[in-house]
Amino acid sequence: AELGKSIKNAKKLGKGKFISEIFKSFFKYLFSDEGIVCTAFNYILPIFSIAFLIGIIRYGMGLEYGINVEYNGKNLGIISEESEFDEAAKEVQKRISYVDSNEYIEFSPKFSLKIISEDDSFMNTQQLANKMLSESNKELADAYGIYVDGQFIGAVRDKNKVADTMTKNLLNYKVDGEIRDMCYSKSIDYVEGIYLTESVISENEAIKKLTAKNYSTESYVVQKSDSIVSVCQKYNMTEEKFKELNPSLDEEKSLVPGTVIKVLEAESFIPIQYIRELETTSFIDYETVEVETSEINLGRSELLVKGSRGEKQNKIEVTYIDGVERSRKTLSSVITKEPTVEQIGIGTYTAKPASSDTILTGSGKFAWPVDGGFISDPFISDRNHKGMDIAAPAGTDIYAAGDGVVVASGWNTGGYGYFVMIDHLDGYETLYGHCSGLYVVEGQTVTRGQLIAAVGTTGDSTGNHCHFEVRESGMCLNPANFVNTEE
Repeated sequence: AELGKSIKNAKKLGKGKFISEIFKSFFKYLFSDEGIVCTAFNYILPIFSIAFLIGIIRYGMGLEYGINVEYNGKNLGIISEESEFDEAAKEVQKRISYVDSNEYIEFSPKFSLKIISEDDSFMNTQQLANKMLSESNKELADAYGIYVDGQFIGAVRDKNKVADTMTKNLLNYKVDGEIRDMCYSKSIDYVEGIYLTESVISENEAIKKLTAKNYSTESYVVQKSDSIVSVCQKYNMTEEKFKELNPSLDEEKSLVPGTVIKVLEAESFIPIQYIRELETTSFIDYETVEVETSEINLGRSELLVKGSRGEKQNKIEVTYIDGVERSRKTLSSVITKEPTVEQIGIGTYTAKPASSDTILTGSGKFAWPVDGGFISDPFISDRNHKGMDIAAPAGTDIYAAGDGVVVASGWNTGGYGYFVMIDHLDGYETLYGHCSGLYVVEGQTVTRGQLIAAVGTTGDSTGNHCHFEVRESGMCLNPANFVNTEE
């Protein structure tokens, strides 16, 4: 709008002035602080700067970096992490300690960041250890270090002789039966590198170290099938050595199971491990459950079904080290016999009179003592009838009216015939007379509802019945006040 206004004003001033004004206005339009060029530059510059920064970051991220290690003024090489130098220093110390355990080399390296080029490569721990040793003032030799589970045991010139001997030793190991995965239980590694000359040993010496055995005297409990010969074979002992360890053992007698003897147990420096697959039979424990039943008196329990263990066939993997079992793992199991659940019957039955007309509503302290029956003669103190007569067929079960201890069980000369008396240990006693059979003895503990006798007509009796008495401190009380047949 401002440019258009300037052009209109210039037309009024003539042709020369008109052209001059047009150039001034156009220049101002393009290059003034509010002109198109400056405005565009203000927007484009930040965008260009951001794009440039992103490009630099992408370039930097695309580079590979390493850590250059300098020691004693010399570049040893490039590693990916500082911890690799620490591991290499430990490796150097292993090689030195083998010769002199008191000697220690202090390493003070310098680290610097380095961009990896196509000609550069990273060093591993062993390579760096070789470099570090080469910069020391030690007498060195090219050899193969032997490591057992990471422990340096010496270096040899010819690793093949040692490795071949160890392989043959493994192949010649004698084991009865089928086995698999035989190997050494410790790793053996041969690492080519620079080692102290003093740590280089002969191949025969290395083999002797690797196949060495340590012997120790251990206690052994004699098993049923053991003999002196079998024990000696098991522990690779001579009979002379066995007798030396067990001088008091009678040679004429066989080993007695359970006897503790001494044996010589060998432990290899590098034990041989193998696996044997076996089939075994194992048992499955049965479950025990309680089942309520009215076939058993309340307070009593009986075995209804005897439980039995189940069986299963197992395929197991047994790991042996130097011929001694060390672990077991089950590979599969098949149940060949299911276990039988054991059932214990818990009694719920409470004895009741045979007739519904016999109703007692006493305290319930004592239970009705006869399996059925009816009251043929109640307690009547006036005619000196000290108890309650319960008539029932001969042989009918008589139960303890409450928990207690039997204080009498046998023949009574005073007219009760065969009888049982129970002390309930709370001042009360109960008596059961004229029985035909007695099932408890004096001193026996009984529980409420437990079978104690059978109905009869022994003693002063005119018919089959149970004479039932309740006594407190020796005084006879009316049983009807203590029995409740409605519960």
